[in-house]
Amino acid sequence: MPAPRIGIVSDDRLQQHLLSSALRDFAFEVSANMDPQRLLLGDGHIPEVDAWLVDVRHEDENSDIDWLEKLLDTEVPVLMGMGKAPQKHCPTFPRWEKRLYAKLRSVLHDAPVVSEDASVLHSLSNQVNNKVLLPPVLTQPASKEPFMVWVLGASLGGPEAVKEFLDALPEGLPLAFVYAQHIDPRFENTLGQSIGRHCDYQMRAFAPGYRLCSGDVLVAPIRQEFCFDGAGLTVDKGHQWPGPYGPSIDQVILNVDHYYGHRAGYILFSGMGNDGSEAIVSLADGHGPIWAQSSSSCASSSMPDSARETGRTSYTGDPYQLALQLVNFTKNYWMETHESAS
Repeated sequence: MPAPRIGIVSDDRLQQHLLSSALRDFAFEVSANMDPQRLLLGDGHIPEVDAWLVDVRHEDENSDIDWLEKLLDTEVPVLMGMGKAPQKHCPTFPRWEKRLYAKLRSVLHDAPVVSEDASVLHSLSNQVNNKVLLPPVLTQPASKEPFMVWVLGASLGGPEAVKEFLDALPEGLPLAFVYAQHIDPRFENTLGQSIGRHCDYQMRAFAPGYRLCSGDVLVAPIRQEFCFDGAGLTVDKGHQWPGPYGPSIDQVILNVDHYYGHRAGYILFSGMGNDGSEAIVSLADGHGPIWAQSSSSCASSSMPDSARETGRTSYTGDPYQLALQLVNFTKNYWMETHESAS
């Protein structure tokens, strides 16, 4: 299915650039990007698009607005009033970008799908021949309580990347994971079965009242938001995730951080859009670390790229490199923690 064609009309070049960049992050095709006074120059032809984004700030009472009247006379939807785009490094940019996607999706019949196509689950295979070795310091039996909990956030291209990452991890790490994947809700159970087929970790569907244990991979429910109560038990919040898609990786990060704090880590894998970026910029100092999959190894890199643009990520690598980094990080953190305790 071809990508929806969007036309941008703005009298601010920076706004033109930011709008265009945001649209491409969500796989829209930018068919026109111009100043309003240039829109109808020449033969008066209006480009064929599926929707218009209009942002005009410097018009005065004497300005010629024939161009706008002609746009509004067509059957193509015209979106106005999105507000000036924040700079990309601004903490509010991910929220603005997500709101733009939601508005376009509400007026278009066929908006780009940012979630993974479930058909990929049937073709997943063991992609790692050699597992990362478990460091000797971690070979003692892991306690039931996880040393750390890591959020794995992914969208388009995520199942392949997350499976390769988990398949590479050695058995016995004192860690648990919360896996938040954008995918059709009908395939929520299939997702866990497919990802966990070759790994040494226990895939778990969400159930209220459960406490994460070392070796768990909790698949975040796609429809309903969950969090952890004061005792670390999972709680169904009784409503859908906020935002235009589920699960909301932003909200998963915030909910995990609320209970686990400095004992949590976050990895953003392949995906379209910017889910996760809004949350990671709000994490307190010392709550992390935050890593992202390398652009060259992604099927769609806009989600990890957006995370990197926040300036909060501390490591980038392909899925195997991320697994190796996690093992080394856990070993070093474990040694520092237990040496200081003793």
